[in-house]
Amino acid sequence: MFAGRGPLGLDSPRLIVQVKSSPSPVDVKVVRELNGVLSTQNADQGLLVAWGGVNKTAHREMLGQFFRVRVWNADDLIEAVFRNYHKLEKELQAELPLKQVWTLVRD
Repeated sequence: MFAGRGPLGLDSPRLIVQVKSSPSPVDVKVVRELNGVLSTQNADQGLLVAWGGVNKTAHREMLGQFFRVRVWNADDLIEAVFRNYHKLEKELQAELPLKQVWTLVRD
């Protein structure tokens, strides 16, 4: 998925999102592929949504790319949905109907 700012989505920052739905962690190959696409498409940032996270080798590879690539695992994705749900269009909220429930937490 490609995204950018501006009326045509061509302005910086330009973002590329890659989604992996496997429950197991992705390997360094996926991270390198995303970096390749970032370079060839002249994108500014990349987001790897990996439901199962990344393995240790992929994590080490990403340490030097702090300002260029981020990884969201399942927990990160769910947290982002909860944090931004109220900003979603009503049509999208209807497709993903959620209701906030408050509960007492006892020590």
